[in-house]
Amino acid sequence: MIKKITDAILEEVDAMMSGHFIPYHLAAFMMAILTTLFFSVTMTHSAVFEGKIAVIDLDASNYSTSLIQQLNTSAYIEITEVYHTPLPVMKLLAHDRNIGVIYIPKGLEQAVMRAEKTFNLGYFADYSNMAQNGQAIANLKSVISEIGAQSTGTRIALKMETSQEKTQALMQPISIIDRDLYNPTLSSTISICSAFIYFFSSIIFGITVLMIIGRLKVTNRWNSVLNESVIVLIARLVPYALIYTTAITLVTSAIVVFGQLRFAGNYFLHIPSIFMTALGLGMLAFIITWNTTNPSEGGSRMILIIPPGFILGGALLAAAVLPDWVNTFKYIFPLTWMFEFWRDNAYRGVEFTTMLGTYGKYILYLTVLSGILYVLHYQSKKKIQKEAYECKNIHQEGDKLSQNRI
Repeated sequence: MIKKITDAILEEVDAMMSGHFIPYHLAAFMMAILTTLFFSVTMTHSAVFEGKIAVIDLDASNYSTSLIQQLNTSAYIEITEVYHTPLPVMKLLAHDRNIGVIYIPKGLEQAVMRAEKTFNLGYFADYSNMAQNGQAIANLKSVISEIGAQSTGTRIALKMETSQEKTQALMQPISIIDRDLYNPTLSSTISICSAFIYFFSSIIFGITVLMIIGRLKVTNRWNSVLNESVIVLIARLVPYALIYTTAITLVTSAIVVFGQLRFAGNYFLHIPSIFMTALGLGMLAFIITWNTTNPSEGGSRMILIIPPGFILGGALLAAAVLPDWVNTFKYIFPLTWMFEFWRDNAYRGVEFTTMLGTYGKYILYLTVLSGILYVLHYQSKKKIQKEAYECKNIHQEGDKLSQNRI
């Protein structure tokens, strides 16, 4: 058994380096390195730090001018244009010119001075891209509330002959101060870059292993594979899984060392999850391509195993927005498990003892995949044996007829 496993692994290594199959040993490292370089350079952060906002100021007063200047000093807002006449909002948002428009109606300064009722400003948010306005709106509300409290708090304090702090306490008895955990600087390497490293590395890996079954059939190795144990077939994934793990570990450890990626946990305890993900992707690829007849037919099915795990696994999409049944269904894709391990290990620094339960579930998932492969392998083996037996009987009957004629 051990010799057969070794021979199967070496056969895959030879196919990888033969020039007739995907040179995965080169493609894996190239994809991981290029993905890291591209997203690290092109995306300095994953939030809109300088959201471009236009202002239609119909009040055109000293107070509105001061308000606009204070908004422009915010880290998340850049006032790009100020108009004192009505304009179509669509014109100011077209071609991604701005992400929103603040509308200041006439009478702002007078309303603030009289303090008879709350004066509402308008904000037209461009939600053609849902992500771009989130931080800008939160910061906009915070800054405007603070400016409003400052302008009225001083006058109330003078009338009540008390301190501004006490007046603020009366106006706002409770406040909340937030603390951003795990990614306080909104670094793209922690969120977007790391997600795409796994995604694109998995695409190259998926395309490669999806072609293995077809390659074994066109090279007339399929019957010998079926005559061996299913463990020998699964062992063919080992060299690809080792390269997959090494390539991802190389680029992620490099950006951790250079301070571009926060990894709170122990990376050595995270490595097994990468290798297990490769095995899971490989076995799922074998199941999906079991009935294919050539490598290209298998490669075309990559969309069935990689993108669903990336989309549903919470890499860039919050799991809370998905229905409960989807949050259960998504675990049939190995990348879902991978991103869960990544969040717990890299972001939260969860201890290994706490992760044992998740590792146990993942091992059970891999066991189920290997069980499905065993069933498919057994059925195909019996089918070939039956066909061989029937063919043998036909030849024997033919020989008998020939002898009788003689």
